[in-house]
Amino acid sequence: MHVTLVAAGSRGDVQPLVALGRGLLSAGSAARVVALEPFRSLVENAGLEFAPLGGDPRRFIDEAGIGSMRSGRNIVNFLRRHRRVAQAVYGRLLPKVWEATEDTDAVGFGTLTIMAYPLADARGLPRFAVPLQPITRSRAYPSLTVPQAWGRFGSTFNLATHRVDELLHWVAVRGAVTAGIRKMIGSDPFPRLGPYGTIYADERFPFLYGISPTVFRRPSDWPPWHVLTGFWFLDDPGELPPPVEAFLAAGPPPVYVGFGSLPTRDPTATARALIDGVRRVGRRVILLRGWGGLDEVASDVLVVDEVPHQRLFPRIAAIVHHGGAGTTAAALRAGRPQVVVPHFADQPFWAEQTRRLGVAPAPIRPRHLDAARLADALREALSPQVRQRAAEIAERIGAEDGTARAAAAIGRLLDHRDADEA
Repeated sequence: MHVTLVAAGSRGDVQPLVALGRGLLSAGSAARVVALEPFRSLVENAGLEFAPLGGDPRRFIDEAGIGSMRSGRNIVNFLRRHRRVAQAVYGRLLPKVWEATEDTDAVGFGTLTIMAYPLADARGLPRFAVPLQPITRSRAYPSLTVPQAWGRFGSTFNLATHRVDELLHWVAVRGAVTAGIRKMIGSDPFPRLGPYGTIYADERFPFLYGISPTVFRRPSDWPPWHVLTGFWFLDDPGELPPPVEAFLAAGPPPVYVGFGSLPTRDPTATARALIDGVRRVGRRVILLRGWGGLDEVASDVLVVDEVPHQRLFPRIAAIVHHGGAGTTAAALRAGRPQVVVPHFADQPFWAEQTRRLGVAPAPIRPRHLDAARLADALREALSPQVRQRAAEIAERIGAEDGTARAAAAIGRLLDHRDADEA
């Protein structure tokens, strides 16, 4: 069988789906990953087919308005931002997805692309969702678009946040998504009030979450076909660059600081605050430059671009990051304490999960980030209790094989399709 995975977004969105593609390959299926052009080598080096979305990931993220999501919760601004998301994402993405699904047997949609499922339907293809963060409506937790502390208001309130979030998102993206799909299939593919009720009620549209059940407990009110398979890790990432190896060998384990593809308003000030905070606890720093432009030159600081988390994180004392799904999963797997500075989207959710698990202190809000607060958080993170807890969680995650479980579930979906056709 041949499976196409649609992985729009930054590396944190793409790499887990590449890992899933590798799992499909090991299970005997061919796999294609649809992603932005800069990730071609990541996909092809994993032995998978690549289909380009085109464009630069930083421009893609910026145009989608992610950088502006740190602003307030004004409803008008919310809708404007999401319209920009729809125009930036779906305007480019839908025609490319349509092309990439011409010669495949099934399609898996990532979080940003789930609404493209009518394209698979128009081709008569089985489809499934492969989200990296919990988006299914539930009474057990609030929508990821609101502070997770709001969960204290109870189950009815939690469910209401999901429904309101669905409505607002649909109002914002309906025009761009509907128009884009209509151009290719010739009809309006969605119910008038949006697709969410249809999606969640359709057992032929399974949601296979690349999330560890050790980290997030599956809510009992999810549909049975929405499952947690475990994290999807891409192994064999290559060796660490020689400068990184030399820096690690030159002293005790440093603290890793990286905010991934997150744009930073004042990179110089942010870098200085982060480095100063780490120095206050007597540690050296490996600083990820990232798209935010963080940079610094000093004997106790090494600035890097991309390094394989699987190789680096087990040799780090603690990990300071933004709370992206991929970085959080890698840090948990490495068994290292964390300090999370979440900015938007699913990052506050992952920050809360790490705090709840006992592998990180309470998260630091970006506007409160300074050297003193970071130093205090690192002292807590580096305590024996937190280090022990991080090691325990890592052992449990290490016993899971999310990639194999997800690949097996996809295989069952395709077998079921074949049985129905027979």
